[in-house]
Amino acid sequence: MDPQDRKPHTVRVRLTTAQLADLRHQAQAARKSVSELIRLRATLQPVISRADDTAAQRIDQLGRLLKHLYPKDKGWATGEDRRRWWQLVEELQRTAAILRRTP
Repeated sequence: MDPQDRKPHTVRVRLTTAQLADLRHQAQAARKSVSELIRLRATLQPVISRADDTAAQRIDQLGRLLKHLYPKDKGWATGEDRRRWWQLVEELQRTAAILRRTP
């Protein structure tokens, strides 16, 4: 275990029963532990659910596949078709970035 990964300090927080239930629900929805969710929020980091991250990885994978499958022969389609192809790749990249909440 890397010494930087250790978290030797503990912070106690008082919550109502409703607040704790809501926090647990949010952590479960993001597929994170309650402590991980609190840690991310306390350090003002974005809370990205594992489902969103997995979807972003798959979308990136699709974009790379489309780039790889791009025909080398220029006569395969019109200029407009080629533009639409690359617009699709760029849209996939933007969608993945939105899911990861990165610029």
